Amino acid sequence: MNQLEEPQTRSTDVLVVGGGGAALRAALEAEANGASVLVTIKGEFRKSGATFHSVAEVGAFNVPDNAGRNGDSPEIFINDILRAAQGMADPALARILANEAEDAMKYLENFGVKFEKDANSYLVFKACFSSVPRSHVIPEHFKPIVKALGQEATRRRIQVLDRTIIVDLIVRDGQCVGVLALDSEGRPLVIEAKSTILTTGGASQIFAKNLYPSDITGDGYAMAFRAGARLANLEFMQAGVSTLKPFINLFGNYLWDAHPRLTDRNGKPFLRDYLPDGLSEGEVIGEKAKHFPFSASDVSRYVEIAIQTAINEGRGTEEGGVFMDFAETNFDAILANKESSITKMWPMTYQWYKERNVDLFKDKFQVTCSAHAVNGGILIDADGKSSLKGLFAAGEVAAGPHGADRLGGNMAVTCQVFGRRAGAAAAVQSQRVTSSRLNDLTGEVQKLQERLARQGLMSESIPSLHAELQAAANRHLLIVRTGDGLQSLIDTCTSLSERLRHAALESPADQVAAIELENMLLVTHLMARAALERRESRGGHFRQDFPTRDSSFDTSIILDKQAESQLLHMTLQEASARS
Repeated sequence: MNQLEEPQTRSTDVLVVGGGGAALRAALEAEANGASVLVTIKGEFRKSGATFHSVAEVGAFNVPDNAGRNGDSPEIFINDILRAAQGMADPALARILANEAEDAMKYLENFGVKFEKDANSYLVFKACFSSVPRSHVIPEHFKPIVKALGQEATRRRIQVLDRTIIVDLIVRDGQCVGVLALDSEGRPLVIEAKSTILTTGGASQIFAKNLYPSDITGDGYAMAFRAGARLANLEFMQAGVSTLKPFINLFGNYLWDAHPRLTDRNGKPFLRDYLPDGLSEGEVIGEKAKHFPFSASDVSRYVEIAIQTAINEGRGTEEGGVFMDFAETNFDAILANKESSITKMWPMTYQWYKERNVDLFKDKFQVTCSAHAVNGGILIDADGKSSLKGLFAAGEVAAGPHGADRLGGNMAVTCQVFGRRAGAAAAVQSQRVTSSRLNDLTGEVQKLQERLARQGLMSESIPSLHAELQAAANRHLLIVRTGDGLQSLIDTCTSLSERLRHAALESPADQVAAIELENMLLVTHLMARAALERRESRGGHFRQDFPTRDSSFDTSIILDKQAESQLLHMTLQEASARS
């Protein structure tokens, strides 16, 4: 690669990195509070990111407004969140989420987002880990949120830079003062910002099987950690059963009420082969109907353990899945219960599958275990502030509102609630900061030059290195974790990081791919370290060598670059207070 040219420069009060639901809500709120706002996104504005990427027939948005006439309230919602979190969430953030969810929904409705109605009330269903139905339904998953808020951002003429990758945060005297980026032509760009909000989503492209778009590569986690911000709960993530072929889609938990049959590549049922003595298939599948994500907290875990183990043992298909069908299901009996979630959701779900050439009444299709959302991330307070001054975070990239398990339907509302709070707080902070132009950027540009310098060995291609990471993460981090497997994954990350230094970079697209892979390798290492440290099983974290919950791990694991071991044990409230 040639020597980098002198960077272009821009400045703004509030910089929002990302383009999904949290990003747009933060940008709108910052603008409404009088700040100049600039949004940067790797992809195309209003057409990329996790919120825009549909992975289910509908989107779930939790609001405790008692739409189901079941006595729901914010207090019940809070209790559900904390019960699922198993001590790993910040109760203050859970309370904020529950109390502000209804306002978040009304805000979206004001800009044209349609929530499905059932007669004169909202259609709600009981989603993962909830005690009552409160998940409000958005047709077309969450695309309508991006379309509506993106249109409003355009109307307000909020400045946007798309096809721009943020490489790193710029820190001066312990404060984030902007970012170093590359534009679509590979040219360096410095953006000076009085406040920076990361809304970069999760890191599911680490895994070979995942439910996310290709641009979700852990950039926010990696940048924040390198800059000195604290991360928390990275060992807790959502993975679960998804369709694989003929299309990729999250498999709704309510569909397990129909007790589908699972068979291996040779047509042999296999679930029974992986169950402990005394546990029936009916018990396991019945529990699985309560939540989509894999969880070590109940016997439903054996569904994903069986699927992943069968695949690891060579019983899967060439595509890396197993088969599922409902051929033996008595749908007349199941759908007779008019109050059940499967009955309420069946018309939309059946039609959605049918339009994609799967008739759920009779067709066989492939499923697998896929990575979904990360429950941890950048440690934030009630206003989305991180432990690094000047840096805020919202959405999946942030930790606190969720814990060991996360309620289905909570991520979209979290993006709106904390996107709003981060946007408002970032705008207020920007008014207190005196702008000082970054005159000396020699150090940042030199580091970028070193990161992009390659000896150019054509035998080391970035796609092949990424594929090696994904295969190792699928085997050792996705569902079944062991100490030996996690250490093997850490060693793989170290080896791949060294090999990445020799991969040929022949275009701006190669540069972006190299930066993304570098971020994924760091985040995988951090996730594996946290999982290796947590010698127990809790929620989405399952250690086969430590299969039960251990009260000595009742605190969160904080990843802190400044700490001697980079690992701290404390509650999120303690960590936030000390920050």
